[in-house]
Amino acid sequence: MAGSILILRGTSSAYDFIGGMLGLVAQEMEALGQRVVSFSTDESGWSRRLADLLQREPFDFALTMSGIGVAAAPPGKVLIWEAAKVPLFNWNCDHPCYYPPRHGVRNRFVLHGYVFPDHAHYNIRHLNPNGMAFAVHIGMPPRQLFPGAPLPLSERNGRIIFSKSGQDPNVIEADWRKRMPLFRDILFAAGEELLHRSTADFVPVLQRIAEQYGVLLTGNSELTLSLLQDLDSYIRFRRGDMVMRALLNRPVDVFGTGWDHVPRDGARAVFHGAIPWQAAAIERLPHYLGCLSVNPLVELSVHDRVFFALAAGVTPVSDGNAFARTLMPGLLPYSFDFTPERIAAAADALLADPTEAIARTEAACQALSRDFAMRRAAVQIMQFATLQEANARCSA
Repeated sequence: MAGSILILRGTSSAYDFIGGMLGLVAQEMEALGQRVVSFSTDESGWSRRLADLLQREPFDFALTMSGIGVAAAPPGKVLIWEAAKVPLFNWNCDHPCYYPPRHGVRNRFVLHGYVFPDHAHYNIRHLNPNGMAFAVHIGMPPRQLFPGAPLPLSERNGRIIFSKSGQDPNVIEADWRKRMPLFRDILFAAGEELLHRSTADFVPVLQRIAEQYGVLLTGNSELTLSLLQDLDSYIRFRRGDMVMRALLNRPVDVFGTGWDHVPRDGARAVFHGAIPWQAAAIERLPHYLGCLSVNPLVELSVHDRVFFALAAGVTPVSDGNAFARTLMPGLLPYSFDFTPERIAAAADALLADPTEAIARTEAACQALSRDFAMRRAAVQIMQFATLQEANARCSA
């Protein structure tokens, strides 16, 4: 690439996850010989300053996460990306049901990418604004990000880290009970059925249940996407709540807000509150035996907590899915489904023999190092950004 790569960074995401992740990807691109320019979207008037920058400097493409800057345009005019003829790769962390307009922008200069292939499948099947969507796993960051990793057992604290916010599912259910009876009944029926299912099942289950009430839905209607967001959020919080309650008597350090509803009396788990993403995901991580994670209802990848744990030589303790069963079979002893017994058994397997767990973790890290490294994500994004000319649905 002859020009530079522009990266849009903001600090509005939880614990500065987006800013931190984009910073790491920028380092990978620089290591590949690219010049990277970082632009902050935190100050007022940023869209005007961004438009000016795009006109002044030659950029090969821009990279953003979760829709930041996607729809930037002066009133009544085209998107700034089209005006400047600079492709924008929008790398999304969440399902398209969150801020749907960002996922449906129909413009040749906006490329819709996803860290979870499951979400890319949803975009292309149900929204399909440009005829293409892109799946780019976050992957494992370079091991040198974690000095000394994997640390010997003597330098670890014997505990499991869990960096996640919570919310009381009962509060969500109380809100649902105030909804229109039609939506209330659909949500409760679908929420119960989908508790142990993946995101690919959401639309067909929702369609079947809604049709019983005389409502026929498509995967791209505003009502469907709104209900999906309700269900996705509820199930993820309910699963997280189940995991935390099952491990209250295990040595778990919890970093995140929203856990006040969980009883603490006699617990071995310690709730520390929120800390910046970098502190939890990078600085503290190598000193733990395990990293507890809950996947966002996906089957075709794993949460970034798992990738980062592998890179740090820390055993991921996570719910199982197709990706983990196929590509990380050695870590199945530390995998669970959403029953209290299996959650506890996964943590206990790690605590009972951490030496074996670390050896299995190293083997999994090596097995994934070629195809699921953050360096490969950077290369893929750079390649996909060159497809801008073909990034449009056929008009025939």
